[in-house]
Amino acid sequence: MPGHALFITHTHPLPDLDGASLRGLRLMQMMRELGWEVTNLSAGRAFHPIYEARIDEARALLSARGVQAAGPASPLAYLADQGAAFDLIVLAVTPGQPDFLSQARRWAPRAAVIYDTIELTFVSMHRAGQLQRSERLLQQARAVAEKQLAVIADADVTWVVTDEEKALLEQLRPQARVRVISNVHSVVKEAPGPEGRRDLLFVGNYVHMPNRDAARHFVADIWPQVRAQLPGAAVRFVGLPVPEVAALQASDVLVTGHVTDLTPLYASSRVSIAPLRFGAGVKGKVLEAMSYGLPVVMTPVAAEGTHAVHGEHALIAETPAAFADAIVTLHRDNALWMRLSKAGRLLVETYFSYNAVKTQLAALLNEIGRG
Repeated sequence: MPGHALFITHTHPLPDLDGASLRGLRLMQMMRELGWEVTNLSAGRAFHPIYEARIDEARALLSARGVQAAGPASPLAYLADQGAAFDLIVLAVTPGQPDFLSQARRWAPRAAVIYDTIELTFVSMHRAGQLQRSERLLQQARAVAEKQLAVIADADVTWVVTDEEKALLEQLRPQARVRVISNVHSVVKEAPGPEGRRDLLFVGNYVHMPNRDAARHFVADIWPQVRAQLPGAAVRFVGLPVPEVAALQASDVLVTGHVTDLTPLYASSRVSIAPLRFGAGVKGKVLEAMSYGLPVVMTPVAAEGTHAVHGEHALIAETPAAFADAIVTLHRDNALWMRLSKAGRLLVETYFSYNAVKTQLAALLNEIGRG
């Protein structure tokens, strides 16, 4: 039977700023609809000052969904005071202290613990280290892997967002209970056709290292090849800015910064791009673009967990030359554009819609109850 769940996040969710916020807010809303009482504890780990500046807005979003807001506070300090009230803890942060779960169970003795990885950070860091041939990054990846795998081993259940990550954890921690609960996206009923659209769109939180690298990589290695074939086109980078992305600004490279409502951009752009060279988890930017009917050109890393098939739901390209060619093709081929637009929306509806994920979530929570 449902009880009282504590959902611990870095900050209270602001879904227009990052994919983890969107995921967390929707999962908490689903849990409320499934009969749970839900409290969201902010651990006070803001990645950007905007999260603190908009904390009242974030709390209002939670309240509108029937979720109680607590913190910012140290999770263990909060549990020491309130832990006895909870039947379930969803941990959407990686705790720094090695004995976190044992202490959490001391203060919340009847609560099952779910570790919601959101993405396996150590996978992304390891890929970055390999790409950049950086021993420093590889060492950091090993340290983060040790922390994440320790929590996975100790948690009652671990949630990942892709089948690929589930398979990896089954190799690395075969005794762990690992389940897939992916991200949630709303699908538009009608999407404008290709006529009148222009420009390329990249949406991302550039505080996140894979997005910064992708932006620089695209402008340096892919955009010159596209520009030569599509004179007059422009690429637009949208999301929380950082100096190294702002420095890419040019007459045909538009660094927009944060945009609260992306709907007009999804309706007017010709192609969404996801030129990620490393990363982990499922990429919200890819699924969101597809949910709006905007075809995507992406790398294999960006395609992980999406169920997308090259040429059927999106165009997947491994090299800069292939990526550029795919963009040019989508710019010129309206029939292909229409086919990918329709198939992409259907894919998101099938695997990542609110109802599809809520059904999965209900089954997983029932499984925990039976366990």
